[in-house]
Amino acid sequence: LMEQALQYDPNSTNALRGLVGYDIYRKQPAQALARVNAQIAKSPKNSGFYDILAQLQMQNKNMDLAAATAQKAMDVNPNDGEAVAIFAQLQEQRGQAGNAIGAWEKWSQAHPNNAGALAILGTLEESRGNGSKAEDYYKKALAIQPTQPVAANNLAYRMLMNGGNVDVALSLAQTARRGMPNSPSSADTLAWAYYSKGTYGFARDLLEESIKAAPNNATTQYHLGMVYAKQGDKSNAVIHLKKAISLAPDTPAAKDANTALQGLG
Repeated sequence: LMEQALQYDPNSTNALRGLVGYDIYRKQPAQALARVNAQIAKSPKNSGFYDILAQLQMQNKNMDLAAATAQKAMDVNPNDGEAVAIFAQLQEQRGQAGNAIGAWEKWSQAHPNNAGALAILGTLEESRGNGSKAEDYYKKALAIQPTQPVAANNLAYRMLMNGGNVDVALSLAQTARRGMPNSPSSADTLAWAYYSKGTYGFARDLLEESIKAAPNNATTQYHLGMVYAKQGDKSNAVIHLKKAISLAPDTPAAKDANTALQGLG
């Protein structure tokens, strides 16, 4: 049926994606590549086909080729957000965050009301240590879309870490949690907001949930240890604080956990 759909509409990205998915399911990656390349030859201006090809190339660990293909998709269609996402992801993986930021800046300039792009720019700037610039992007994203979950989550966490207004941070963290109800990150941020408000029971439940999904996150382990310490449960506090240190010994979370351990005696 999907092959018939593609014959009927040679530009059907959905039909090609479905056929490629079936090829991968049957463990025929070469067939998938051949199929996509054949369709690109028929419809060379369809950026969606290049997106599919780039994803296949990524799966095959051909990162340079995938980046070139994603670049081709962006050249063919500057409005192809998926191509920008693939290209930026590849650049970031290769340690070239500047190129990733450049791609999203170009997209954002062409789509000034796209809050998601601004949130991504914020995360990229934050990963480079540019905290104030990251916050500017998060605030711009939230001005456009007050419910943008990534911007709300990351701005809330930065406020909690930097002595910002806890009530505002809590409200932002609640917004993020509604938008990302299954995210360990949103659970951790909201928990830390509750911790900052002294609502330790809610914080503990959220952190326990977050750790089930991401047990090797040192920061979450540290946060849970601090919550247990506030609740007077020293044995559980020690377990999670030590876990934070063992997971990431040279990080701020480990340093804070070590200080907290010494405070417990």
